[in-house]
Amino acid sequence: MRTSHRIIFSLIAALGLAWSCAHDTSLREYLNLAFWQPFVRHTRHFEKTGIKRANTPFAGMQKTPGSSPLAKLRTAYQEIATPEAQDYQAGKYDALLAAARADQSLSPREREEVELVAIKIAMRDAEGIDINKLDEVKLSFQTFLRTTKIPEYASETRGWIAHIDYERGNRTAAGKAYFDELNRQGSNLGQETILNSLRLTYGLNGGDDLRDHLEDYFDSPEHAAFAVTLVTNHRNRPLWDDEPASPPPYARILQLLEKHRELFRKPGGSSLLAALGMRVALGSGDIPGALKIASEVPAGDPVANEPAFLWMLASARFLSRDYAGAEDPLLRLYFSPLAAAPQKAAAAYGLCGVYAKTGNQLEQLRFALLPKDRYPDPGNYPSMDSEFYIYWATSGFDLGLILDTEAPIEVLREFLEKYPTAANINLVQYSLAVRLAREDQYAEAADFYTRAKAPTRAARMRAVAKLYNEAFASGLTGNDQYAAKIHFAEFLSANNERIYFNDRLWNGFQREGVSAESDGRLTGEERERLTKGERKLRDDQEEYWRAYQLLRPVIAEAGHTDLGTKAVRLALTSLRRIRTERFGRAEEIRAADIELSKWLKQN
Repeated sequence: MRTSHRIIFSLIAALGLAWSCAHDTSLREYLNLAFWQPFVRHTRHFEKTGIKRANTPFAGMQKTPGSSPLAKLRTAYQEIATPEAQDYQAGKYDALLAAARADQSLSPREREEVELVAIKIAMRDAEGIDINKLDEVKLSFQTFLRTTKIPEYASETRGWIAHIDYERGNRTAAGKAYFDELNRQGSNLGQETILNSLRLTYGLNGGDDLRDHLEDYFDSPEHAAFAVTLVTNHRNRPLWDDEPASPPPYARILQLLEKHRELFRKPGGSSLLAALGMRVALGSGDIPGALKIASEVPAGDPVANEPAFLWMLASARFLSRDYAGAEDPLLRLYFSPLAAAPQKAAAAYGLCGVYAKTGNQLEQLRFALLPKDRYPDPGNYPSMDSEFYIYWATSGFDLGLILDTEAPIEVLREFLEKYPTAANINLVQYSLAVRLAREDQYAEAADFYTRAKAPTRAARMRAVAKLYNEAFASGLTGNDQYAAKIHFAEFLSANNERIYFNDRLWNGFQREGVSAESDGRLTGEERERLTKGERKLRDDQEEYWRAYQLLRPVIAEAGHTDLGTKAVRLALTSLRRIRTERFGRAEEIRAADIELSKWLKQN
């Protein structure tokens, strides 16, 4: 059923304005500039493949039975190992440390463990009493790091140094340390621990600290790429955020990339520089600049096959109105084994836009019908930390409008022949059946409903076919013809939304989808063409309107007779049941109502 104002208001109240805004803008998302921004990349995307991590307990965290000095020290330390521990007492552990250090039976590894535990206890002491002492603790960790022979303790120590830098406000040092540890073979810091630390340090866009210290990251290509990517992440401001996000400092980034070009002279550095340059150019609106950088990438360079590069190349071409030129990189992206599911979703959605602009409705339909399980769950509205938020669309890639009005019936037939095993093929069969019914081809519509596994609709089509044939039988004249048409109109009026309305496409939000007339992103030609199609859709799918149109010639020909009066009463009933807020034609319906009401009074 098409949704009433009350239901829409309830949904907005329950789900927030984000749902309604998604419906208002997502039907033609490719017309939005934000859609064509470079992919959002998070810290997890910078982890290289093949990184193997150690998984040994941190110093002092082994569960050791017995009463040896080391066992007692471990047990005592574990009681204060978490920041929320409440029973920490300064000086309580001096004797335990002294006893463990005096134990001659300890192995070299165990001796290092004792020293590392001692520094961690000093860190807890500083955090609990005097945070300024953390600087001294950091020096102790750095000294330990230079002498330790145990790789697992070395990575743990680097993590604690980063932790102190974070606590002391040195986000740059902390972030670079966590980033390096993310891709360090044999690190004893867990992936989730590192990613959480990076997330706390940077969030989605790096924050003001990263902007203020951006040049500090130009000490290696990896650090520079990490910083530039986070700073240029596209961000949709949430509705409840009164403070607009500061735009990325594109001019400054370009200056830094030029100033530190020597960083990118290492193997693969030129590709990385090209990718960063395109990202900055696209974000700042320099479309010709992005295309120029792309053209300078050598043939065969691996970067040319990377999903992010393909997307940016397609974006630059689409935004420069080279719609046909955007097709190839989007196809390569969609079929790329390197592309993740949301990247494939972006490519498919972009292809819908390409084919809409180039008039290739067959291929537009193909990519609009892709399996939903490849894309974000529509039940979970993307958060601001989601990589999906630009590409998520409740409308299903323009699917409703393509199937119900934009693609001609011949295209739907061709699609069924060319892609008989396509995903959601039953939806195409069902939609073709609806479209055939609107053209009064009820018998064929029944066949397609049967193929679409919709037996109830198929049976109804056969009933409509019988009524239609009787109403327009060649040998039928006079009152017999009038009676047959009135009977047909009665059936239409009694089966609102069950004959010409596509209930599989528009279960709730058609009125929000039919919006070409007010869509300022369309060209004048597109708006005129789509608006006409949407007007025709509303007319063709409304059973009450179809019944009224069927009865008008009966009224004119039958005149002031019993059949004429019956036709007028049915026509009035049908008109008054039309919900003009979704259908339109309010003035036309009002005028017809007045005219028919006067007819009855005269009769």
